Amino acid sequence: MLYLLLIFFPITMAISTFILRRRSELVIFAALGTVLTQVWIALQLPIDQPTRFLGVTLTLSTLGQVFLLIFLGIGVFAFVAARHLPHGENFVPITLLTLAQISGVLLLQDPFITTLLLASTSLTTVLTIVDLPVGASALVSTRVIAAALKYLVLMVVATVLMYIAFVLTDVFQPGELPGRISLARFILALLATSFALRLALIPFHTWLTDLVDYAETLVSAVTITLLNTTSLLVLILVFQSYPMLLVESAEVLFVIRLGALVSVIVAGLLALAPASLRRTSAYLILYHCGIVFYGLAAVSELGLAGAIFGAFNQTLAVMLLFVSLGLLERPDGRTPGVVRRDLLRRWPVAATGLIVSGLSLLGLPPLGGAMSHLLIYQAAAEKGWLELSILLLGTLLAGLGLARIAAERLLGPGEDTLVVEPLMLGETELDRPPQRRLEPEPPSAAVLTLLLMLITLGVGLYPQPLLAVIDEAIRGLAFIQAL
Repeated sequence: MLYLLLIFFPITMAISTFILRRRSELVIFAALGTVLTQVWIALQLPIDQPTRFLGVTLTLSTLGQVFLLIFLGIGVFAFVAARHLPHGENFVPITLLTLAQISGVLLLQDPFITTLLLASTSLTTVLTIVDLPVGASALVSTRVIAAALKYLVLMVVATVLMYIAFVLTDVFQPGELPGRISLARFILALLATSFALRLALIPFHTWLTDLVDYAETLVSAVTITLLNTTSLLVLILVFQSYPMLLVESAEVLFVIRLGALVSVIVAGLLALAPASLRRTSAYLILYHCGIVFYGLAAVSELGLAGAIFGAFNQTLAVMLLFVSLGLLERPDGRTPGVVRRDLLRRWPVAATGLIVSGLSLLGLPPLGGAMSHLLIYQAAAEKGWLELSILLLGTLLAGLGLARIAAERLLGPGEDTLVVEPLMLGETELDRPPQRRLEPEPPSAAVLTLLLMLITLGVGLYPQPLLAVIDEAIRGLAFIQAL
């Protein structure tokens, strides 16, 4: 059965690549073949035709197929980038295992099993965070271990809250007695808190900033692109399964939108404050997570379309962001540990990729994030001009933060030109140290970065095909029709 092959084939290959993990080139080649095989399987699966296996329903929607292909594409980019960027010894097998788990999340329709799969993906991610880099002779630092433990604890809390919410849905009956607080509000509050933890909304964001600061860039990219986007799709599935939670919880939805607005504003302010390149990148991602969550909390066709399109844009922009960041951090022959301000001159492709990814997260045209921001702004305007103004203010603050980090680290004067000093009395050319030879930008990594930039630009210029798929999926959602 193709459904089972899609899930268990990458698990088998993960075991094989784990055994051969010392032979990195062979492992990466095998992982690429595995992901391409999954792409072929995903294209062969029937759409919206449920099947039963051991009492569990398996089905793949059009939207699920699109995001499954996107996740597999992210896996391809991650494995190709692993040839040049630092990563753990077990990065490839763990990423294959994560892709298998995410495939199960997109195929299964049972909320309880989905909760367990999301919990298992979180445990798998912890293994990538604490994984020793290839060729490292030192142990994992305490800061990395602390970041992994923080992520693990918060994901366990999110899983417990989600499980409690699903248990309460079994006893929930619409239409409570007058004068009583509906149980639907409490359930929705639990779900909102659970997914706010997973999506790293402020004030539940600390795991993401620590992850970006201390983990390898590829680990951060895979975690944020795959798991955060999957969590958003699962929340949409929950709303589809229990639409009455939204019908009876208008006040809670307002509080959720307010929390998303606070997250957008605070993330913009944090991006504006002085911080490292990694930390500012984390704040830009937090800003975008708040924007996407607001679109979902708006519970309208425009807002939901913007949230789904924003989730798609986030996978591309964040992968481009961390690939560029990893290239900028590569040693180039200069003194390590010194803050460089001419990164655009030294690494033109990587620095341009960092700027493009930041602009895409901000929603500036003609990049991929423009359409999602426009839809979410329209949804906010339907709720009131005050909410729209807050979103625009958050975008302005985050944009100023991106401009600050670009001026401080990317657009500075070049440091390659050395002033030739005259020879001292009795000094010869042989007495001087050899001239420093700076490493060039890796050509294949630059091609990968350019390809990601072109895809982001293409999505921004031609969003209609993806919007058509999203609109078709939204029209079939029961909770949109019920509101």
